[in-house]
Amino acid sequence: MNVLVIAPHPDDESIGCGGTICRHADRGDRVAGVFLTSGELGLQGLPTEKAQDIREREAEKAAGILGIASLSFMRRPDGHLSECVEQAVAAIAPVLAREAPSLIYLPHEHDWHPDHRASVAIVQAALNAQAFPRPILRSYEVLTPLQEYDYVEDISAVLLRKLEAVRAHRSQVRQLRYDVTARALSESRGTAAQAGRHAEVFRLTDGVQGIDEVRRADPAWHRAYHAAEQIVGLVPERDALIVVDDGHWDIGSLVAPRKCIPFLEKDGRYWGRPPDDATAIQEIERLRKAGARFMVFAATAMWWLDHYATMHQYLRTQFRCVLEDAQLAIFELREGGNLRRGL
Repeated sequence: MNVLVIAPHPDDESIGCGGTICRHADRGDRVAGVFLTSGELGLQGLPTEKAQDIREREAEKAAGILGIASLSFMRRPDGHLSECVEQAVAAIAPVLAREAPSLIYLPHEHDWHPDHRASVAIVQAALNAQAFPRPILRSYEVLTPLQEYDYVEDISAVLLRKLEAVRAHRSQVRQLRYDVTARALSESRGTAAQAGRHAEVFRLTDGVQGIDEVRRADPAWHRAYHAAEQIVGLVPERDALIVVDDGHWDIGSLVAPRKCIPFLEKDGRYWGRPPDDATAIQEIERLRKAGARFMVFAATAMWWLDHYATMHQYLRTQFRCVLEDAQLAIFELREGGNLRRGL
């Protein structure tokens, strides 16, 4: 996946979504960064070019920590982005064409800083002029917390890297302890969303729409959305997947146009749990021959793999497990898959 991070100033990327950038980089995604200004007003008393140079060098150091593959500095005037939207759009267009991102991170439109708000208009205008498919836009929070959020990323495992990246912006941390603030906010978000000890949250500026307030407040919804994102990354659009979730998930719209088949299934609807392993295996074979190409076990149904031990062994010996973590287990239901891959 190609990911693009838009930052009005150096350090916004590390504070707002540094942990999530680490997660993308660790998964093998290509992450590129664009700085609309070089934040020269953050070093008042220095000549503009000198201040820009210092902050750009700090951004490069932070990028190395986070795993950002390439950086682009637009050098628009700090504090005056709203006055040069057209020029910024023209400057960012070649980066969008080169990177062709499927996912963009940017500040949210209600941030108190005018440059942060202007960056949203700049990105929207630049995307409207592009020919490639429109990417998903996730808005991050810097120092103005989001009032509502649609997506949560558990950054507990990479928190120290995020804070190291924030501290790489030494000229700014010397003035305000952004690292302390970022840590406190991530801990608060992780606790409230039940997503881990530390988390970052995002609002979907574009892409998935219509998420109601009840779902936004439900930690289970954010876990389901994250799982759906992983499924979309593994399962081709035209394939069907068997979903084992004990009837708790509702991710059909999130993984569309992929067809979700409940398990057990009757007339396309969830029909309860199989009475024994033999029935489970028989149903898997029936659905596989009818076109199902993957079988997904949600966190709510991981106990199946222990309870239906013979079914579990059948899946392990006949098919390839393409993903297994605390939230998901996904098997590719291609006959002889393990043998063909030498597993």
